[in-house]
Amino acid sequence: MKTLTIITPTYNRSDCLKKCWESLKNQTSKDFQWLIIDDGSSDNTKEAVESFIAASPDLCIEYQYKANGGKHTALNYSHPYIQGKYVAFLDSDDIFTDDAVEEILNAWAEYGRNSEVGQIIFLKGYSIDEPICYVRNEKTAVDTLKEERIGTAGRDCCDTYRTELFTRYPFPEFEGEKFIGEGSAFLNIELNSKGVYINKVIYLCEYRQDGLTKAGRAMRLKYAKGGRYNSFMYMNRRLPLKTRMKKAVLYVAYSRQAKEGLFKNNPYKLLTLSALIPGTTLKLFWNHKYRNELKGEKDGK
Repeated sequence: MKTLTIITPTYNRSDCLKKCWESLKNQTSKDFQWLIIDDGSSDNTKEAVESFIAASPDLCIEYQYKANGGKHTALNYSHPYIQGKYVAFLDSDDIFTDDAVEEILNAWAEYGRNSEVGQIIFLKGYSIDEPICYVRNEKTAVDTLKEERIGTAGRDCCDTYRTELFTRYPFPEFEGEKFIGEGSAFLNIELNSKGVYINKVIYLCEYRQDGLTKAGRAMRLKYAKGGRYNSFMYMNRRLPLKTRMKKAVLYVAYSRQAKEGLFKNNPYKLLTLSALIPGTTLKLFWNHKYRNELKGEKDGK
């Protein structure tokens, strides 16, 4: 049994997985399981993983295949196969620094004794000297919902969790929908535990700037039930009012797109009512702005 499980959901990324594997092969600590969840790939992903296993007998690599359903369903599928006491995530087109596993395990050895700590968060970066974001309150247990992540490229960090918390809060799955924001499950961990931030880049990634926002929004509109649920989660009263108001507008917009009701089983009725006009307007604007992409989706393009 390994202490850490690194989960990599993948779909038709056999050409990228080699860099992933090479970064794990070079780890200064081998006390990890690499759990690859193949979300219905039609390329040679299985054969690629088999070659990794044959070439690195000192690594614990496990491959599991499932029907295509989206990244969130792959993460849910991983639960019964996790060996580690802690989990980390590595996308199939990204890499870890050579000391990533060692840093993660050292941090959990130090802070894991505090039962309130359910997450230890490192940094992602374009390089080890160029983090995407950072925090001021480092190396202390904090309420992550109140901790500001400072950066120009978003709030994306390298999150690691206690396995018991990760598996306790699976992602919701909606029939026919293949995307949902990761906060729809991870927010529950933040609501029910404290986190420790460590301002060290251990995860290297490349963000493609061209067209991502446009393509991302059209995708979210296609999977509007997931967007609706994710927005509803972030209307929680423990979050800042500014966040709650923004998410209420999105909740209305996605609800309209998904043709779902707004008020049933909704404890935030006044907040929702205040977002009714801007949310409906936003939905109409999105449908106009992304009409070509949405038409392409309907036509199966």
